[in-house]
Amino acid sequence: MAGEIIVEEREYTCILAINRPDRRNALNRAALLAMGDALNRLRERERPPVAILRGAGRDAFCAGGDLAGVTGEAEMRLFIEGLDYCLQSLIDYPSPVIAMIYGYAVGAGLDLAVIADFRLAAGSAFMGANLVKLGRIYYYTSALRLANLVGWGAARELLLTGGLVNAGRAGEMGLVNRVLPAEQLEGEAFALARELAGENSFQAVTGTKAMIRKLMDNQVLSPGVEADLKAIMESVNSGRDGREGPRSFLEKRRPVFGDDS
Repeated sequence: MAGEIIVEEREYTCILAINRPDRRNALNRAALLAMGDALNRLRERERPPVAILRGAGRDAFCAGGDLAGVTGEAEMRLFIEGLDYCLQSLIDYPSPVIAMIYGYAVGAGLDLAVIADFRLAAGSAFMGANLVKLGRIYYYTSALRLANLVGWGAARELLLTGGLVNAGRAGEMGLVNRVLPAEQLEGEAFALARELAGENSFQAVTGTKAMIRKLMDNQVLSPGVEADLKAIMESVNSGRDGREGPRSFLEKRRPVFGDDS
């Protein structure tokens, strides 16, 4: 029986597929830990392969975090720890990462795609950061990554509305590198991987990626600013609306937002 993450190697590449199609490939804690572990194992190699991220099937890349069973603060902390571990493992991966996006890339799924070095999307893709619709705030480091990619105007559009954009709009705002017919997406992803790993210098590619990360990481938040950001997040995410949003989602009903109490 396949696990939460399917790992398949082909030539210069390694495909990591989120194998939860019945949940639109939403990530639970087990899947987050499995993906982080897989990336860290690949990192230990002398020549880590180009990684291709995808969701099983063609209905969804990743529909976000799966909060089924996350019923209290303790479970939420464990989920967040798993998410942090997965995302940091992806950030630290030294070779190029390609996100191959069919269908939905939402919330945590959007962050996976944004962290990737390249995003290739099928015309059927939809992308967004929907946390405001759940009464919660997108993590500030994720918001900064998004703004670094698409600019603050497009980031505001995504973060404040919580709406989804189609593949065409995602291409216009620079959220994806290419929009392709679904039947061409896999072939283009592997062609790009071959170019990156089979034709270019491994040392030059990984060195360039390390340089880009160093330049981006130089946008340092002061301890005071970071403390303020964490306080804003904690205030909203632990408030009445922050509790009501995920609960209503799991109960498949419209949330009832209002004044905190």
